[in-house]
Amino acid sequence: MKDMKMNYEKRPHTVAGIFETEDQAKHAEESLIDEGHFHSEEVQLLKPGDTHLQDRLEPETKAIGKELILSHYIMGAAGLIGGVVLAAIVTTMGPTFAQSSPLLTYLALAMVGTFLGLIVAGAFTIRPDHDPLINETMEATKDNKWAVIVQASDRDHQQRARQLLSPTAISVIDTL
Repeated sequence: MKDMKMNYEKRPHTVAGIFETEDQAKHAEESLIDEGHFHSEEVQLLKPGDTHLQDRLEPETKAIGKELILSHYIMGAAGLIGGVVLAAIVTTMGPTFAQSSPLLTYLALAMVGTFLGLIVAGAFTIRPDHDPLINETMEATKDNKWAVIVQASDRDHQQRARQLLSPTAISVIDTL
């Protein structure tokens, strides 16, 4: 089970730097590639009014979809098992009403467990940490500002991108 992986994205961490001018943004892009040793496919320059923002901000939509489906299956099944185990305990040692109708107890607790598992999976895959980055980047490009997006493969790369963008960017936003 150690190899089981819920996140299928190759680059799950995103950093965005917002810049006033094209020159500043291009300089930041070059420094990320030259000094930060990022590959050119990991760094994207977004110009004001860019019409393909969604594809650039969330490029791995298939991986996210796979993660969404898998997490719902796993967490739903875990919730179901948890509900059945709880029902077994309650029907064995619990109150009289649970012991007198074990089928209803099993059914009710299995359903509640499954729904709780699915809710947890939804909370896991909704990705609220991406909203500020997406919203601020979209607002910036609407306000005639430039953005540099870095898709980082791990936390170290994410931190390095943040450090390289921070000195010249108006703001730097990243995901968890």
